[in-house]
Amino acid sequence: MGVSAGPACPVCGQAGVPILYGLPGPAARRAAAAGRIKLAGCVMGPDPDQWICPAKHEWRTGDDAQFGAAVRAAIAAE
Repeated sequence: MGVSAGPACPVCGQAGVPILYGLPGPAARRAAAAGRIKLAGCVMGPDPDQWICPAKHEWRTGDDAQFGAAVRAAIAAE
C-alpha cells in the first residue's frame, strides 16, 4: 500500500510527514524508520505541530481528519 504525500510545507513547499506523539508501537516504529512518520515523544504543548518536512520545518494545519488519515496510512503501509 502506498502512502500519499502530506501537505506542502508553508516555508519550503516540500511534502510533510505526520508527527506522532506518545509511546509508539512496533508498527509506528517501523513507519518512523522508513521515514513515513516522525516520532516526537510523549510531551506535547497546546496545539502541537502535526507535520514536518525534510528540511525540519514543523507546522500545524488544523485538519485533524487529514492528519489522522495520514498517520493511519503511514502505520499501515508495509
